[in-house]
This record gives sequence, structure tokens and C-alpha cells, in this order.
Amino acid sequence: MTQRNQSLDLLRGVAILLVIAVHSQEEAVGSIPVLTWFAKTCGELGVQLFFIVSGYTMMLTYGGRLDLAAARSFYIRRVFRIAPLFWVAIVFYLLLTRGQGIKTFAPDGIGPVDVLLTFLFLHGNSVTAYNSVVPGGWSIAVEMQFYLLFPLLIALFRRSNGPMLCYALIALISVIGQFAADNYLIPNLAASLPPGQKPLAEGIFYCWLPHQLICFGFGILLYDYIELKSHPTWGALFLFGAALSSAWGAEVALLAVFAFAVLASNVTMPAMALFGRHSYAIYLIHFAVLSAMTAIVPTNLVLLFVTVAAISLAFSYYLIEPFIERRFNRMGHALASEAAAPKAAATAA
Repeated sequence: MTQRNQSLDLLRGVAILLVIAVHSQEEAVGSIPVLTWFAKTCGELGVQLFFIVSGYTMMLTYGGRLDLAAARSFYIRRVFRIAPLFWVAIVFYLLLTRGQGIKTFAPDGIGPVDVLLTFLFLHGNSVTAYNSVVPGGWSIAVEMQFYLLFPLLIALFRRSNGPMLCYALIALISVIGQFAADNYLIPNLAASLPPGQKPLAEGIFYCWLPHQLICFGFGILLYDYIELKSHPTWGALFLFGAALSSAWGAEVALLAVFAFAVLASNVTMPAMALFGRHSYAIYLIHFAVLSAMTAIVPTNLVLLFVTVAAISLAFSYYLIEPFIERRFNRMGHALASEAAAPKAAATAA
């Protein structure tokens, strides 16, 4: 395995603080023009920064083998990393919302099918489930869908001329997916929804994998540049060309440039890296912390942001990480090693 780039946790820290910032400005009392603008405009890109880091990290950690045992080991590690805490979050938010879900995304409430789809990470394909059972859960669905595709992507990437084909494929899917969504899928879905729910049509297709895939592509591109010391000019042209076809894509391209600058310098910031190491748990819990804070007392943006970030980190540091994440991560790595062991023993023999 390639040595870990220390800036990855820093970028995750930046990403989770951006996410907290954008959600805090939605609930804060009053307005501080510059900070409110930054929280809303830049904070919305926090999830995309997570996706860029995820693409980079998957390339970094997959390993050298491309056989079935390697894919099985990869999936075991990813499931034990993501699923247990997410399933706990499903139960937690069902209790918190008294089984009604997040009404912004499910005005008529949620049902057993929505919960089941979320449990199976298929909620990204349902307009009533994609963000209604676990707030922010749409991004977890996108991650899991990317994990399903990743062994195929890395197998293509490691072929002769594979990187260029990989970047071209990602760019093509992104452009065609956005064209299909804007011109056919969103209008048709919006027409089938009640008048007050039509914005959900745009929401679900903002959150689907073909739209977000360009972010993972940039992560793979940065890995190619920084870890492999390659100069994939055509790959960069494909991805940046696809990204610049929309204003949102242009923002993602600038985000990728920022991530490249951080990763290439391999800078470290211990405080930011601490948030990065706990970013998954913070992401899932901060919605509840934010809701509790705003219910207790109306708060301005700065105080709300700092308080939510600190309390969410404390929950992860003292409770969630040691009692849930750490244990299941160790279990996943142990099972993944066992899954790969027979193949390794056969090779050695």
C-alpha cells in the first residue's frame, strides 16, 4: 500500500466544517453578510470535497491485486466502515422524528419501504427516501454506489491506456447524465409529483451518482498526478471539459484545484485533521446537534457553527468512534484479511 498522504485528513476536516457551516447558516438568527455568503456558497461544496477525497483514497488503499479475493476484501472493509454507524443513525433519526422522517424531503411522512431502501443503501433511487430517513443520507447512497463500481474502474485504470479511458468514461457519463436529467428525467418526475413537491425532482437528480461521479473522477486524477507522478493531460482535459459544462461543475473543478494544492504539499494541521478523522460520525450526528441547539435558543451563525462543531466532535471522540466505529472497523479488517488469506496461501504455495 502506498504511504498515506497526511493531507487527506486535513481535507476531510475542511469538508466536514463546510458541511456544518452551510447547515448552520440555514438555521442561524440574523445575518453576517460575508460569513453567510461564504457558508452558503462554499459550504455547499463540502460533500463534493468528501467525494474527491474518497476517489483519491480508494485508489490509494485498494491494493495491487485485481482478483475476486481483492474485491471481496475491499467490499468487506467498506461495508464494516460505513454500514454499522449508518444503521445506528437510521434507528436514531427514526426515534428522533417519531417515525415521520425529515418532512422537508418527505412531506407526507416515510413508510417501511423508505426505511428498507435506506437500510440497503438504495434510497438514492427513491424520491421519498433519498434524504428523508437520515438527513444527509443521500451522500452515503452515492458513496456506496461508487464502491460498487470501483473494482471495475480500477481494473480499467490499470490496463494499457486505461487511465485515459477511465477519465473519458467518467466525463461522458457526467455529461450525458446531466443532459438526460435536465431535459427528460427532472421534467417527467416533476410532472408526476404534487405541486408542493416538485423541487424534490431536482433534488434527487442532483444527488444521483452520474451527477456526482465527476467528483470521484477528480479524486482519481489527483491520485494519478500526485501518487503515480503521471501527467494525464488528456484525462485532465476530459474531466475539466465535462465539469465546465455547468456552473456547478466549474465550482467542483475549482475545488479539485484546491485539493490538488493541499495534497501536493502534504501539509498537516492537527486540529483540522482531528475533525477529518471523525468526519463520518460528525456528519451523521451534527444534524441532531444543530436541531437541538436551535430548539433551545436562537443563535447567530458564528456561535452556532462553533458550538455544533465542538459538540459533534465530542460525541464522536468520546462515544461514537470508540464504541461503534473502531470496533466494527477492526472486525471488518479482520474478516477482510481472512477473505484474502486462502488466495494468498495458494499463491505462496
